[in-house]
Amino acid sequence: MITSATPAIAVQTRDQRVDFWRGIALAMIFINHIPGNFWEDYTSRNFGFSDAAELFVFLAGFASAFAYGRLFLGGEKLIASLRAARRAGVLYLVHISLTMAAVAIFSWGALALGEGGLMRNIGLAQFIAMPLETMVGFASLGHQLGYVNILPMYSVLLLLLPLHLFLVGISRNIMLGAAVAMWFAAYLWRIDVPAYPLPGGWFFNPFAWQLIFAIGLYCGFRRVEGKASVPYRPWLFYAALAYVFASFLTIRLDLWWLWGAYPLPMILTGFDKTYVSLPRLLHILSICYLFANAAPSSPFSTVTRDNVFAMLGRHSLPVFAFGTVLSLFGQVIKHGQAPDFLFDTLLIGGGLFIQIALARYLDWWRVASQGVRPAFAAKPARLVPGHSPVPLRLPPQPAGAAMPRAESANPRTS
Repeated sequence: MITSATPAIAVQTRDQRVDFWRGIALAMIFINHIPGNFWEDYTSRNFGFSDAAELFVFLAGFASAFAYGRLFLGGEKLIASLRAARRAGVLYLVHISLTMAAVAIFSWGALALGEGGLMRNIGLAQFIAMPLETMVGFASLGHQLGYVNILPMYSVLLLLLPLHLFLVGISRNIMLGAAVAMWFAAYLWRIDVPAYPLPGGWFFNPFAWQLIFAIGLYCGFRRVEGKASVPYRPWLFYAALAYVFASFLTIRLDLWWLWGAYPLPMILTGFDKTYVSLPRLLHILSICYLFANAAPSSPFSTVTRDNVFAMLGRHSLPVFAFGTVLSLFGQVIKHGQAPDFLFDTLLIGGGLFIQIALARYLDWWRVASQGVRPAFAAKPARLVPGHSPVPLRLPPQPAGAAMPRAESANPRTS
């Protein structure tokens, strides 16, 4: 039952721009996950305070309004919550698989190439020094290897999602205010998930990153209602443009000292990624606002389903997982090598080509499998002599099940 406090639910077609930017984020993540290659100097992190991770989490929150929010606010709170928890469990299994793949790939590199130094990279030194404790850390998500550490944070965000949705049912503004309070409390009291067996907490602190997710969720619900994610205001558009330009100048001209010129808390003037300092948060929000309000004739406003990045974004979890495995092999191959335009172009281009091929196959399989199921169901059942057919009794459909499924809303990662 939708109450007066609950946002009105409007059916939305798939917004290809969400998949497009998710695909862009996947491509940049892949490039950045092979450090030392020529092309990493041209990804978004070199032109602003935020990077592909912030973009991906924002889009995950946006998509969750479609994937879980409509069902939750349509009266199926338990089902929506269980679906989010189930998705968190899937991400846990993928993360454990990627962690074991990382250990195996770097161990193979050390054996095959005679490069023992590989076992000191991405947090593997603890695995060598404290194998038993580290294995417990792997299973409990305490010890996370470098470049294989975003999915645990996303799993926690999905477990927190029912709380966000409950507050949305009261008021979107209350939900956003609670997310800001949690973000600030995480910084103020250093709240994080323990990084056992090492001291400290997770690199991607879910209690801070939930704010980016919640802002995406807020914007997603506005789109569910058929409204603009954030209304266009000329002054806000140009303020966002000016901030993005200032961020660009800070990085390209090495003006970091300007941001620390005043004795203000790190959360307001720093660039900490773990606690999502305000300059990073404002940058990703400015980027999203600018592209969300691009001119109608802009290529960013006319993305089609056939766009190669939109195709990657439609299958973000398998593409991310496979791309992570490829990037780990790339790290082993690039170990100790200087950037080289030709070699790195072949390495990066080959990896992206394989991921595009995977996404195209998954597109084909989705259509092919949907065509097989109705044909199989149409075949008459073969009767066993002496037995009469038993009619199939279907349970009544819940109210929320009548809503069409929005593919865009499936938040497949980080």
